[in-house]
Amino acid sequence: MEANKDLAVQVPPLRSMNMEKQKKVIAFFKELGFEFRISRFDDRLIAQKLVCLLDLKGVNLGYPYSIYVRGPYSPNLTEDLFAFTNEFENLETESRLSAAEKETAGDLGRIFGLRPVPLEVGATYGYYSLRQNCNPLEALRQVKKLKPFYSEAQIALGISKAKEFLFRPTEKDLIELKKETGIWQRASLKSLEK
Repeated sequence: MEANKDLAVQVPPLRSMNMEKQKKVIAFFKELGFEFRISRFDDRLIAQKLVCLLDLKGVNLGYPYSIYVRGPYSPNLTEDLFAFTNEFENLETESRLSAAEKETAGDLGRIFGLRPVPLEVGATYGYYSLRQNCNPLEALRQVKKLKPFYSEAQIALGISKAKEFLFRPTEKDLIELKKETGIWQRASLKSLEK
């Protein structure tokens, strides 16, 4: 019994572990200029999709996601949004973002803004592509199946933004692409000269 008691003392309480996760999320919200209000449905949806997209981009904030009608959803994040409402609404955190995290937040904000529909569609597409390993066509089908209430234009916009944010080519990718397409470009120019 004594050994178990010592072990229990060494394990941090769940609430304090959540506090660390939420502090980092608040730092991202602050960087994005997101003035979260728990009473607004769109704000809760935006919060879910921002954290999901950051996770899909490789920023592990510690919230597991599953797919629901409105796209990727983390019950754990919802619990924290309600448990730490004051901190979220007042953007209270001591956590600071690294330069890379600030850049990622900047890209996310520039590409999506804080608009719920593109965020919802984009996060859903990203989830199917990256977490469910769907090819682009299958991911599109899944998004349309899950979101028949959105227009083709809304879906196209959200997916376009997801691709821009999540699948940006690296410098190496661009060099390889240039090599592959260079042959065709040169052939095209020669055909124009004739």
